[in-house]
Amino acid sequence: MKVLFVCTTGGSGRRQFGGAERILTEIIPAHARTNVDVVAATSDDEVGASLRDAGVPWVDLSAASRIDLTYVRELRRLVNEVKPDVVCAHLLSAAMHSRAALTIERRRTPLVVTMHTSLWQFRDTAPSLKRKVAIQSNISLDLAMRRLRPHATVAVSEFEAEELRNRGRVSNVHLIPNPLPDSWPSPQPRDSTPSRRLVVGYLGRVEPEKGADLMPEVAALMPEFDFKIAGNGALPIADQPNLELVGRVNAAEFLRQVDCLVVPSRVEAFGLSALEAMSLGVPVVHSGVGGLAEVTREGTGTLAFRTDLAPASIAVGIREAVTTAPPERRRAVAEWYAKEYAFDRCVERWQSLYRSLL
Repeated sequence: MKVLFVCTTGGSGRRQFGGAERILTEIIPAHARTNVDVVAATSDDEVGASLRDAGVPWVDLSAASRIDLTYVRELRRLVNEVKPDVVCAHLLSAAMHSRAALTIERRRTPLVVTMHTSLWQFRDTAPSLKRKVAIQSNISLDLAMRRLRPHATVAVSEFEAEELRNRGRVSNVHLIPNPLPDSWPSPQPRDSTPSRRLVVGYLGRVEPEKGADLMPEVAALMPEFDFKIAGNGALPIADQPNLELVGRVNAAEFLRQVDCLVVPSRVEAFGLSALEAMSLGVPVVHSGVGGLAEVTREGTGTLAFRTDLAPASIAVGIREAVTTAPPERRRAVAEWYAKEYAFDRCVERWQSLYRSLL
């Protein structure tokens, strides 16, 4: 079985490295190790570099604009050259252009699309009318392209699946939750001791939709805690004496250094950083939006604490999170997450889907 993976990260020339991109850099090489013939067509960025380092056959291919006819032609040429059994497109831009590329030629080649987000959630939380109109145009175009080029859709959470089914009237939706990374460490809850300052972390894209702008004010309300923001993005973060920007990090190493993780997302289809933290026994204070409520459900009251997005509420949630559950209870919940979201299980589910389409 040969699978062509397509992703132009960020779309419209905007580059990012969030949860969806991190998963691609893990799962595509895993398919290759299990006798799936894979080819990856992605942007020449962190995703491309990671796939090349893993020895994955890779093609530099990305969209330069929201609608890029050259990208469509190159995708069509690549599909005709590679002759894949399945084409798997990730994120909005790759989905749009892959549908266009496969509308006329190789129409019988199965296409799988994974958006990793809810466009309706983005629209409903957009900060301006102009932005809402722009997102609504994406929604309309996406639904039109789905009718023009039918395909299977994978949702990463039941929240995303219900958004597609109920708001988009999309059929043929398959639920495959995101996994923990390959070779993820075992749970090792960190003991809090009065002799040191507690550390609160943020791990993700530094963008407004992820709530990164809230972290300086939370830090200002909690001078007895240290705050570390891990990740990159375009959002400037206000200085605070107890807040440090650490940039891109190894997620497991970072999470083992914090006593609590804050996930203050305004938009979230899944919540990979929350899952990773809980699987290591690190409590999470989260907004509960979208897929976060689903992912954190098992940990409620032990490793998951939901608050609204007021900085004062987040501060209260942090204090509760670091004092509520004993280490042994945290470990039991962490072990449940490690088993339920195991990487190999996810790989098997994806491959079962590919085989069913053939």
